[in-house]
Amino acid sequence: MLKKIIFVVIFLYSCNFIHAQPVDTSAAELTISVKDVKIHGTLLPAFTKEKIVIIIAGSGPTDRDGNSPLGITCNTYRILASDLQQSGIASFRYDKRGIAASSYKQMDESKLSFEDYIDDVQEIFHYLRDTLGYKDFYIAGHSEGSLVGMIAAQRIPVKGFISMAGAGRPINNILTEQITANNPVIGKQTDSLFNVLKEKGKIDTVPLYLLSVFRPSVQPYMLSWMKYNPTIEIKKLQVPVLILQGTCDVQVKTTDANFLYEANKQATYLIIDGMTHTLKDARAGCDDKDMKTYKDPSLPLNNVLVTEIIKFVNDN
Repeated sequence: MLKKIIFVVIFLYSCNFIHAQPVDTSAAELTISVKDVKIHGTLLPAFTKEKIVIIIAGSGPTDRDGNSPLGITCNTYRILASDLQQSGIASFRYDKRGIAASSYKQMDESKLSFEDYIDDVQEIFHYLRDTLGYKDFYIAGHSEGSLVGMIAAQRIPVKGFISMAGAGRPINNILTEQITANNPVIGKQTDSLFNVLKEKGKIDTVPLYLLSVFRPSVQPYMLSWMKYNPTIEIKKLQVPVLILQGTCDVQVKTTDANFLYEANKQATYLIIDGMTHTLKDARAGCDDKDMKTYKDPSLPLNNVLVTEIIKFVNDN
């Protein structure tokens, strides 16, 4: 595959996808069993079963549509699925284990691991291929889902992997940077606690203001997550790779996309001007102080992102 570096300016592209409020008239609700957990998701079929994209959500309680009870109502994944369908490409998006419809009574956060999410993708693939008959698979992982997807793509036969706003460093580095930007003192403390977790496997005493990151029940998951370095994992991929990152993303930086590309220079690499972490366009100057791209489901996805994803799937 020819390597390609593209720095994208929004106004150079025509507007091809305007359906910000998709209507899933042909959607099918699927339930896929993974060991003792049932994963619920939405299959949005196209005219054939040739190509299908598995969409993997980002971190936290983000559901299959890209929304969260933490105040995020952007419909990012639902819109992406609709845009793909318009171009004859099927998709499957799902609620991660323990989230939304995939929640379960016996859920024990302390027993959840990063590997569980990878296993879920593998089982989803086998169901869609072996039971439903889909042929050519692509993985599109957003944020945390990028790392989940790039590891899963090493274990199942996919035609291509798409990283949307995926981190290029281990999660402990990302979180330390984010916290440091708001409070350098707490940032140093965060870095120290990550080192303790890495060395001892647990943290006995956690300040109240860092419980969201280091509460005892989430420490095993955090430990299993931070052992993966995205630059090492993306280097292992033997399939075409598309790396997409926005300049107005306040959660993941363009430097992360740079790290991913430097690790896999056969990838197609796009820095998209004006795009936020929700894969939508901020106002001029990256103005998203009112969090509109996080809270307005009527906003369409960035046109460049959608166009390039469809091109990537059709060309590979």
